[in-house]
Amino acid sequence: MKINSRSLYFFIFLLPIIGMILINEYTRLTISEKGYQIQGVTAINSAKKLNQECSWICHNNTSFCKQHHVKLAKPYFNKNDPIYFGIINSLKSTGNYGLANVIFLVILFPLLMVFLFIKSVRIQIEIRQLKVSPH
Repeated sequence: MKINSRSLYFFIFLLPIIGMILINEYTRLTISEKGYQIQGVTAINSAKKLNQECSWICHNNTSFCKQHHVKLAKPYFNKNDPIYFGIINSLKSTGNYGLANVIFLVILFPLLMVFLFIKSVRIQIEIRQLKVSPH
């Protein structure tokens, strides 16, 4: 079965979006606490301080999350923190943290990743074609 390259690229674009929606909706079904309210929007997770899992408190208080939830990255805080807090401070410096977060981390960065992945797939297809075709 030969797949049209545009269909393949469209599938590559849609797959992460569909995955994110499925994971969020499944998570919504499994959470019993009332969601955190921010600016008139109710989030999926609560803002309770939970030692066993992340909640909105982790967004609002990174040190709580690092203390209770982070295990594998602990040895790398000295390397990760400047990048992590640099991104947050850059987003805050725009004057509208929420909008900047959506534009850069929800739209532009994922689009860049999809673009680079599609470019990689395209190059792999070209390499295969060159190997198969007679010179």
